[in-house]
Amino acid sequence: MQSVVETSPASPRAAVTRDWRIVLVVAGLYLAQGLPVGLAFQAYPTLLRNMGASLDLVALTPLASLPWVAKLFWAAAVENRWSPRLGRRRSWILPLQAGSVLTLAAMALVPFDVPNMGLLLGLIALLSLFSATQDIAVDGLAAERLPSASLGRVNTFQVAGFMVGMLLGGPGTMLLFDHFSAPLVFTLLAAVVLLCSLPVLFWQEPAALPAADKASLRRFFKRRFSGRLTALVMLVTLGGSTFFGLAKLILLDDGWSVSDVGVLAGVGQLLTIIVGCGVAGLLLRHYSRWSTLLTGLAMVGSAGVLWLGLVLQPGLSGMGYVSVATVLGGLGIGVTSVASYTLAMRFAQLGEQPGTDCSVFQGLQTLGDILVSSVAIGVAASWGYASGLGVGLLALAAALGMLWHVRRSTRGLGLDDA
Repeated sequence: MQSVVETSPASPRAAVTRDWRIVLVVAGLYLAQGLPVGLAFQAYPTLLRNMGASLDLVALTPLASLPWVAKLFWAAAVENRWSPRLGRRRSWILPLQAGSVLTLAAMALVPFDVPNMGLLLGLIALLSLFSATQDIAVDGLAAERLPSASLGRVNTFQVAGFMVGMLLGGPGTMLLFDHFSAPLVFTLLAAVVLLCSLPVLFWQEPAALPAADKASLRRFFKRRFSGRLTALVMLVTLGGSTFFGLAKLILLDDGWSVSDVGVLAGVGQLLTIIVGCGVAGLLLRHYSRWSTLLTGLAMVGSAGVLWLGLVLQPGLSGMGYVSVATVLGGLGIGVTSVASYTLAMRFAQLGEQPGTDCSVFQGLQTLGDILVSSVAIGVAASWGYASGLGVGLLALAAALGMLWHVRRSTRGLGLDDA
């Protein structure tokens, strides 16, 4: 690869396109990127524990997803180095997709037993590294080649596709393990990733345009409004992630079975998030990105209040009440995620290093979710679930305040231009 940089087609010197093939390309890639997260957070811990692995080993499995936080540190390298023959984004997407397929194929060859759990966890971490790095190029591709009016659509596909990938890698994988052998399951997952690679394999990326400067983290933080927009993107998801994490524990302590909690607060929540992405897509066609984000936050806040009501009045923990709280929370998370990612991608599109800028937003957002969720669980352990939910409600209030401030201060920047 050679070191080259280009101007984003969102700039006056370049052009964007409404080519439906780009939406198809990125939708499949986002789905493939959700697979390793589902494996790391849902399927693998459960399968490990079912085989008798210690809780100490099980506790290490989420670490396999750390590349999603750390990717911002190598995002600029992905932006700056590429092969002119393949194209700026395909130069990274194709080999990383191939690496993901080969990693899953290697997992199919490793005996699925306790002595090999460390090796398999390492392969899942490698899979996450490939997917997180590829996401830099995919976000850059979407921001470069699609107009502002299409960003809501592509981010609907982004969040929904990622959640479908998580379903396949998490609950889907666990279901397959009940009926098929481990080698066949991982071979099927490899086939899914390979299928997602076909659209980009047969797509010819347009030629790039040169730019004056290389991408870097420093350029992102020097941009006007980058700090306050980063704060907004981090804050708007904290409430949802806090309520999502505490809800499972609340239900378990209230006497729900593990399987019921898994179905409702696991699969059910993911499915409602996917539906929420569709709702966000509809809202973005008729209302501003700011109004859509506010609607999502209102849904999340309503769910938080319902969970707080259940904690204060345990007699409310019937299926109907819990289902309403779950549906509201899932829809809110879906709407909030799509709207905030659309705003972040638009900001990145207005600059000259969209892949790097999107990676900074997402990496810091993921880090914030992890830290605040951990704090909320710690607070709940010390002072009760009501206090833990209070952390999420405080984060939600801060998000509403930051939303008002950012919307007011960035008026005229073009973040909501369609």
